[in-house]
Amino acid sequence: MRALKAWRQSRAHLEHFICYQRTGNRTPYRGASEVFQFVPQSGASALFVGAYRILDKWSFPEDTRQPILHDPAFGENDTHPHLRYDLERIPSFEDLVGRVVIDWGGSTRAWSQWPKRQDKPIIELRSCIQEAAFPGFSNFHSNVDEIELLPEAWRGVLSSVRGVYLLVCPTSGEQYVGSAYGEDGFFGRWRAYGSNGHGGNLLLMSRARSNYSVSILEVASPDMSASDIIRREGAWKTKLGSRAHGLNAN
Repeated sequence: MRALKAWRQSRAHLEHFICYQRTGNRTPYRGASEVFQFVPQSGASALFVGAYRILDKWSFPEDTRQPILHDPAFGENDTHPHLRYDLERIPSFEDLVGRVVIDWGGSTRAWSQWPKRQDKPIIELRSCIQEAAFPGFSNFHSNVDEIELLPEAWRGVLSSVRGVYLLVCPTSGEQYVGSAYGEDGFFGRWRAYGSNGHGGNLLLMSRARSNYSVSILEVASPDMSASDIIRREGAWKTKLGSRAHGLNAN
């Protein structure tokens, strides 16, 4: 997810990020002369964000020089021992950056793979670099740990509205009904869950951290007061039984 976050900030940030890799047998560039970079999309799909030739590598802190694609604006990536790489773009793939979407397959936890061992069929070729369109409030669904990674336009939409939302525990299926009535709307409220795992909610604080799924139950009208939104929250708690059988303490 860190690569996706870097890509959404800028390509320069992504290129800075990929020049620094862990040491040992798990380094993703081990034995490679060229690397193709992808970032996760919805489901098991992945977006192509660049092809690079490996020119050189060295170990930090034995050698403290910076990679060619290092950007001082992003500072040092790590002060612990790691590998640094000089990478250069492969020009013949530049026109496909941000446009090719592939099916990564069932091994979505393994984001370093050899193409000859795992076929990656192309499922979409976009006419231009684009972000997916916001799906609408009734169809929106994400996870609290991924809120910061949502497309910028989506974050803007979710910051502009308030209302009632639903969290669902991925392991137990238990539900939590909450409301967002602050300045940054749904997005501002959900960021708290991504930050500390509980958003200040009593029952969630007593549980192990979970990557709750999040969706919208009701969007408040612009003239609805905070107290009105809280009343609507209570109605949804009653309707879904989240006090007696879920994660709402009141």
